[in-house]
Amino acid sequence: MIQLQSPAFTFNIFPHQEKLRLVVFNNDEEYVCRIESKKTLYQFLEENNARLFKGRLQLIKNQKELFVQVKGEIVGELSIDVFKELLTTQSTL
Repeated sequence: MIQLQSPAFTFNIFPHQEKLRLVVFNNDEEYVCRIESKKTLYQFLEENNARLFKGRLQLIKNQKELFVQVKGEIVGELSIDVFKELLTTQSTL
């Protein structure tokens, strides 16, 4: 579980059948989630796409960081390296 900059929000990735489930928690309660394929997430990291997803949960990427946006508000950021580590850990479970 990754603590985001806003003290109430945390982020984690869980396996979900053949895909991964990205979840933002607000005060330890699930707030929003998105289910996506590993392939799409890895492609997002490798390509120059600046934004992934539409809707309540979005990821916005610059060169070194990912910003987590929930309902139009950025609730935190994490390094691309930390995100890759989460992906790798969950992909092997």
